[in-house]
Amino acid sequence: MKVVVNGVETELTKSGAEVSESAGKLFVRADGETHSAVAIRHQGKTLISYRGRVYTVEPAGRTRAAGKTTGEFKAPMPGLIVDVMVAVGDAVEKGQRLLVLEAMKTQQPVVAEFDGTVADLPVAKGQQVDDGQLLVRVQPLA
Repeated sequence: MKVVVNGVETELTKSGAEVSESAGKLFVRADGETHSAVAIRHQGKTLISYRGRVYTVEPAGRTRAAGKTTGEFKAPMPGLIVDVMVAVGDAVEKGQRLLVLEAMKTQQPVVAEFDGTVADLPVAKGQQVDDGQLLVRVQPLA
């Protein structure tokens, strides 16, 4: 099953992990270790906080048309910008960290989906952001 995780299309595979639920929390057991997780469904996406990171999972094809991305990164929930690693006009490479959003006591890095140039960066370190607010826009290389 293909899904988009943090903006990257990927194939979900069976990992051998066991997931159970108790008192509204998820517990993931894999490789002899158990860790808790929290999952929240919001606007057609599932936000998962697991081992200090937040993952945004959505069906493949929902935000991408013909395998292309918009280069727009919006806040999946209210949070705080804790670090900004780029400025408008900077050249970025696929996989490069652009900024870090802290939400639900976890830090979620925003990474470039393709090589390009930072076209818009309407947020700054220390700024509170709202759900759906534009964080950064990357223009793909021509």
